[in-house]
Amino acid sequence: MKKYLFQSLLALLVVFTSCKKDVESVTVTPENATIYIDNSLQLKATVMPDKAPQDVRWSSSDINVAEVSSTGLVTAKNVGICEIMAVAGDKKAVCKLTVEPMIFSVNGVDLEMIKVEGGTFSMGGTSEQGDDAGENEFPVHQVTLSSFYMGSTEVTQALWEAVMGVNPSVYQGDRLPVEGVNWDDCQAFVTTLNQLLSSQLGEKKFSLPTEAQWEYAARGGKKSMGYKYSGSNTLDLVGWNPDNSGGSHHIVATKMPNELGLYDMSGNVYEWCLDWRDTYSGTSQTNPQGPASGIVKVSRGGSFSWTVRGCRTSSRGGNPPADRKGDIGLRLVLQ
Repeated sequence: MKKYLFQSLLALLVVFTSCKKDVESVTVTPENATIYIDNSLQLKATVMPDKAPQDVRWSSSDINVAEVSSTGLVTAKNVGICEIMAVAGDKKAVCKLTVEPMIFSVNGVDLEMIKVEGGTFSMGGTSEQGDDAGENEFPVHQVTLSSFYMGSTEVTQALWEAVMGVNPSVYQGDRLPVEGVNWDDCQAFVTTLNQLLSSQLGEKKFSLPTEAQWEYAARGGKKSMGYKYSGSNTLDLVGWNPDNSGGSHHIVATKMPNELGLYDMSGNVYEWCLDWRDTYSGTSQTNPQGPASGIVKVSRGGSFSWTVRGCRTSSRGGNPPADRKGDIGLRLVLQ
């Protein structure tokens, strides 16, 4: 009886061994892919032959660009290029992945949004601002922000017209920043834009940035190098200002971007923010929205026609919300 059981088990082992095959190849579909930040892509691994073990181990060559789950679901994190690898046995296959910025199109005009990863920073007249820091930039205080997206450029006249059907700017040109718009005009623009793109936005909405969001992004967010202006200690490299503008606006994104890839955060035109302007509190804050009421709305970034001092990352401008001026425009956030 024992001899019979032994022979039966041996026969089963032989059958099992003959059925099991080594992995000869593994392929990944697709082999090349491009997706936008925060989007996902399901990859498929095919192991040959069919009778080979089908266990697949997934990994990313750069988890800062994209992460991959144990089932091959890729999530894009930041702009860049990486390889997503599938390993079965001693065989490997790769998907070359490119992560691009988030881009929307409105009536043929593109709007690029850059991810700003949340973090904590010192807001106000920090040491690199030196004697140029104004009284309303103090006290310096700690602010913590959630992640958001910000327009890579100021809203252009082409985009404004694509959304609103008119161009209110004094100095006209499709790639020039829109100006001659007051704070309420900007709210109407944002509302219309959200309606036009509602099917693509999900739960996200466009808005003006809070003052804290604007300064954090201008400083470079988590990538900040501690510059006085947005992207450099030399203003002429990053911004159109009274000393180099010739007294006029300039096409967006013709100067160097800052650490996040944002253009013209210093100079060109001032940018409306959501907040009423008020004195700073010295207490730490999380996602501050500014005071409930006030006289002037915050405008940030300086302009081609105002002072060089106003182009610093911590400089705080402000205007009554009804003001329409030739050097005030806007930049969008998405959250």
